[in-house]
Amino acid sequence: MAVLYANRRLQERPLVSVSHAVAGVVTDEQGQVDTGQITALAVVFAQVADLRKARGVRHALPAVLTVLTLALLCGARNFRQAADRVAELPQVLLAAAGARRHPVLGIRIPPGRDTLRRLVEMVDAAVVDRLVCAWLAAQLGGSAGVGLSLDCKTVRHSSGGDGVDVQLFAAMRHDTPVVVAQVRVPADTTEVTQIKALLDPIDITGMVITADAAHPRHDTAGYLVGRQAGYVFTVKANKPALQAAIAIRLPAAITATSTHISTERRSGYQITRTIWTASATGIDFPGAAQVFRLRRDVYAPDGQRVSKQVIHGITSLARPAAEIAAHVRTHWWIENKIHWIRDVLAELQRRRARCRTTRSEQRTER
Repeated sequence: MAVLYANRRLQERPLVSVSHAVAGVVTDEQGQVDTGQITALAVVFAQVADLRKARGVRHALPAVLTVLTLALLCGARNFRQAADRVAELPQVLLAAAGARRHPVLGIRIPPGRDTLRRLVEMVDAAVVDRLVCAWLAAQLGGSAGVGLSLDCKTVRHSSGGDGVDVQLFAAMRHDTPVVVAQVRVPADTTEVTQIKALLDPIDITGMVITADAAHPRHDTAGYLVGRQAGYVFTVKANKPALQAAIAIRLPAAITATSTHISTERRSGYQITRTIWTASATGIDFPGAAQVFRLRRDVYAPDGQRVSKQVIHGITSLARPAAEIAAHVRTHWWIENKIHWIRDVLAELQRRRARCRTTRSEQRTER
């Protein structure tokens, strides 16, 4: 009976992963292993403060964070799975990460589950976030003309003693679904006040910042223009004066006055996107060059229109309407390329994240 039960459990989900995908990724055609990126990541993690006492430390903090990153890339979703995947890493990858060497056998020893959990809970998450995002941005390079989507994501079941869930404000590049900046939004404010905190650490010169209707503010636009970055903002009823000024300058919403039309078919439905543009002259908004109206019509296979969506916006780009429409559409990739992956693939929707307070914070509360 015990054997049958064990076999059934193994068929459903093996407790120990047998995947060695990481080793295959870093092996080139000549059979040589390129560990430069892993070593570079360990150097980045070396900037994270280690709060442990030097005496008795067996596993270096940079090595632990590096192998944990490799485990996450292998699909680990908890510390038990992470420990299983770290234990499977070949010696060449453990050596590149700086894992501890056995004093007698000379082999690299991976950290266990308890070590992974203890060190992850100890480090400053904001510092790690900033370092990793800066490293990713440096690896990508070539930011001129690339769009950058800004959006905020609430981490469910992450509230501490104040009962407020953690909100993460992130910036994702349009050309690749990679987050190059991320900050935690303080509980007493909103994402619109965190633009500088989010973008100050990265170079946005020549980039095009896209954001939803919460962000078309004078101070935000002035900050982006001052850093030589463009912007494309959608404007809704939360900014009535700006929305009215945009609507007055735009031509009538008919096909004859449109600037650009694009059509695509998806699952039998036809989606038509039409954009109207006009000069932003006379609008009191820093750096504004054009205003636009976008309409999205969806037609059923029988030709009947099933939905229509109209949005207005303002931009600092003096560029063709097709490019502006592309930036608006690509902005929402952050929903399915970042938020959806976190919620569904990483299963954040059904997990509970705990916010622990440090000893100094506990003493302050007392």
